[in-house]
Amino acid sequence: MPDQNTPSKLITVTGTLDVVDAGITDAHNHIWIVPVFGAQKGAPVLDNQTAIEEELIDFRQAGGGTIVDCQPGGCGRDGNVLRDLAKSSGVNITASTGFHLKRYYPPGFWLFREEAEKASEYFIQELQEGIEETREGSETVRAGLIKIACEESLDKSPLHLIEAAVAASVETGAGIEVHTERGADAERIAQTMFDFGLTPQKLVLCHVDKLPDFGFHSSMAQEGILLEYDTFFRQKYQPDQNVWSLLERMVGAGYESQVAIATDMAEAEMWSRMGDGPGLTGLITKIIPRMADIGFKPETIRKLTSENIAQRLARPDT
Repeated sequence: MPDQNTPSKLITVTGTLDVVDAGITDAHNHIWIVPVFGAQKGAPVLDNQTAIEEELIDFRQAGGGTIVDCQPGGCGRDGNVLRDLAKSSGVNITASTGFHLKRYYPPGFWLFREEAEKASEYFIQELQEGIEETREGSETVRAGLIKIACEESLDKSPLHLIEAAVAASVETGAGIEVHTERGADAERIAQTMFDFGLTPQKLVLCHVDKLPDFGFHSSMAQEGILLEYDTFFRQKYQPDQNVWSLLERMVGAGYESQVAIATDMAEAEMWSRMGDGPGLTGLITKIIPRMADIGFKPETIRKLTSENIAQRLARPDT
């Protein structure tokens, strides 16, 4: 268990980073995903290294600082490439341990058959010693967070791996980002994790703006959970009527410290260098200016786009 007197740092693919130096931060994205043999047809792929590097440079030059990469091992992650991209672009990138939805893995992937204790040991090793694919090289990359994914209900999700993730968080102080299916069963997911020993201050619930119910969001915020919003560029979720209205209401109600902004561009078509989407810079060129136009104070914008997620994912660097 970490010493709470040790200064907390963000763990990036190139080393540690003071929270105050994170800068504008995309709280949930995907930078590199190689094709996975046996994964469900249509699984996202991001493997154009030249275009990705160019867009990361665009992000940095627009004023971006950090991107939280939420692709765990076994489903397309490559920590060596993430490290190289961070170095060449100047963008801070965090890597994830944990697990994604089962459909993104080959059939019978070992982690889903592993006991909770062994899975927890695997997560802890990636957080403390280095993620699996980087351990044989000269520059090991440590995971900076635990990313887990729940199915459309808690009952259909791998409970033993959720337990393992919580145990790894308690042992290391790492934050956990949880993929929810449009916010489904989020209350039960959170409560189960608390029952396993997680503190609310280490939990981030992702994609919950797809369920734009203010009562639900305010209740989760009151618990101390950080809520991640990312549908700003997904028109099928009607962002003007839903996420933007929800965000204004949450800030107006005093929950500006309980929301983190992300873009979650796992699909290549959402990038500007590989598709015709807003790209990584959209957070800076579109979302932040609109927040200012709404009347959000500069300190509120900093919390939503940097401080909240950086503080949540920071851990004692032991």
